[in-house]
Formats: sequence, C-alpha cells, structure tokens
Amino acid sequence: MKILKFFDFERTSALITWLFVSSSALYYSFSHYGVSSSRPWLTSAVVGGIALCFSVVTRRDMSFPQWRIPLLVTLYVLSVTSLFLLPYSYLAIFLVIWSALLPYYLAWKICLAVSVIAALPLGLIHSFYWQDSYALLTAALFWTFNLFAMMMSNVAIKEKVAREKSDELNRQLTSAQQLIRQAGQQDERLRIARNIHDVLGHHLTALTINLQVASHKANASGLDEVKAHVDQCHSLAKLLLSDVREAVSDIRENAALDWQQAVRALFKDLPRPSLQLSIADNVKIEDVTTADTLLRCVQESLTNTIKHTQSAQLRVSLTKHKNSYWLKLQDEQVQAESPVKKGNGLTGMVERVEQTGGTMKFGFNNQGFLIDILLPEPI
Repeated sequence: MKILKFFDFERTSALITWLFVSSSALYYSFSHYGVSSSRPWLTSAVVGGIALCFSVVTRRDMSFPQWRIPLLVTLYVLSVTSLFLLPYSYLAIFLVIWSALLPYYLAWKICLAVSVIAALPLGLIHSFYWQDSYALLTAALFWTFNLFAMMMSNVAIKEKVAREKSDELNRQLTSAQQLIRQAGQQDERLRIARNIHDVLGHHLTALTINLQVASHKANASGLDEVKAHVDQCHSLAKLLLSDVREAVSDIRENAALDWQQAVRALFKDLPRPSLQLSIADNVKIEDVTTADTLLRCVQESLTNTIKHTQSAQLRVSLTKHKNSYWLKLQDEQVQAESPVKKGNGLTGMVERVEQTGGTMKFGFNNQGFLIDILLPEPI
C-alpha cells in the first residue's frame, strides 16, 4: 500500500465538493420526503459516513493503517448506497472522489479494471430502480470522469515520486561532494605534514647535530666567543626543530573530516524532518570509509523517515565509545502494531555496517523508532 499524502489544497477541495453535493442532496431530500420520512435521515447518515471515511483515508500521518483499505471499501459502499436513496445522478460525484483515491492504494492497471466495475452501479440502479432511460449514458459519462480523476492522481503520484527522488539524489550528491572535497584537503594536509617532517625535520636534525659538534670543537680549541655563537645557533636550531614538530602534529590533528557539514547537506532545504545533530567533542573522524559509512546510514534513515513517517524531526547523535563510533538515529514515528520488517533500506544499512565490522540494532522505544549503530575505529 502506498502512503497517502494529500496536499491540504487537494483535500480541502474534495471536502468542499462533498459539502456542495451533500447540502443539495439533503435540501432536496427533506423538501421532497419531509422530516417525518426516514429517507432524509438515512441520507444524512450516509453523507456523514462518506465524510468520515474520506477524512481518515486521506490523513497525512500513518494512523489507522489497518483501517485504510476497509474504510476505502466502506466509502465505495456508502457512495453506491446514496444512489438508492435519491434519484439524482450527480451523487455519482462521490464515486469520482473515491476514484481519485484508488491510485494511492492500488496499481494503475488494477485501477483501470476497478473503474469499469465501479461505474456499473450508477447505470444499473438508475435504470432498474429509478427507471431512468438515460442511465447507461449517464453512467458512461461518469465513468470518464472517474477515469480522468484516476489519471490525474496517478500523474500527481509519479511527479511527486520523481521530484522526491531528484531531491534525494541532489542531497546525496552534495553530501558526497563535501566528503570528497574534505578527503582531498585531508590528503593534501597529510602530504605537506610528511614532507615537512621528512625533509625539513631531517635537515634541522642534521644541523642541530653539526652545531653541537662545532660547539665541542670550539670549546676544545679555547674559542669561547665562537662557542657562544655556536651554542646560540644550536639553541635556535633546536627551537626551530621543536616548532616544526609541533606544526606537523597540529596539521595531523586538524586533518579530521568535517562530518557535521556533510550531514547538514543531506537536510538542506527539506521541509521535514528537521535535524537535531549532536556530536561529542572527542569525536574525530579521519578515515574516509568510516565517515562515508556513517553518512550513508544517516541518509538511509532520513529517506525512511520521509517516506514512512510524519516525524517533524530526526535526532542524530554521534559519540565515541572506547574505540568505536556510536551513532544513534531517533525519529518520532508512531509505533506500528505489527513487528518491524527489514526492507531494502534497513537491510542495506545492516550490510554496510557489517562490512566495516560494526553492529546495528533497531526498534521502537517510547520516543519513536531508534537505530543504534556501533562502528569500530580503523586501526
């Protein structure tokens, strides 16, 4: 079953249509049959039930998942029932609204087959029950309306999926570019650090030793003034060597990847969920493979949160536990009644983590859905 995510405008327009059709039907029903008749009250119950079913079926969150299909069937039954209560063919507009919902729950080919079957009650009821000689023509016309509503919904679904996929790929590309650029900068820093240590450090060490030898020879020859200058040069050379070693250490320590920047790139321009990022001060990721693995896990968790939940935020926490990175991904998903099944997303995350020697656990807690990842630090 596809997740139904009606835009507020579409949902409101459907409810306005229901309001006009229901109001006119109730007005003519009470005017023709009177308050004492049961038919107007049955009509009121039917149109009220249609509104209730529609409101639940088109909810944006994932509440009542087990009731969505039964309520969709109930919505169809109530729409057909309204055709028995009043002789107005425009009540088939309820079936048009129902048809617009089908592509969110059924495959397109099945929708086409159902559209033909769904249009039959209008022709049969008005032909045999209300004795309408033009019932079949009216049913055929409303079938085209149903088909058009299905096609528009199907196009909207495809456009939305394509747009979401394009946005997701763009975020992935931006995030990957961040890591690649940082990895290049890291390699350049380490190359410079090695060159400074190996070349400049080596020459300074040789200079220090030679100055020390010169100081001993000057002392043995009684050249006190020369020895003083040599000792001063020796002290400066030792100080310069110490500064070089300190600079090399600083370059190496600052070679850690800015993982936070890459994560924020994944959430850029997203309407939801918002990012709640927490990274411990002692966390420094220098290995590109580790950074990429952690980043891809966040990416997959974000994709699942967007597709399967209505969470307003996703909390990402990265800490250091002994010699391992501990990544926690927490959303606000409403706990499902059925056990969690590993789809392609979760399966891919587990495989990616296990390839690097890590472990991954997931499940519901009192806050929502939690993914726990423990990734060993490369030796």
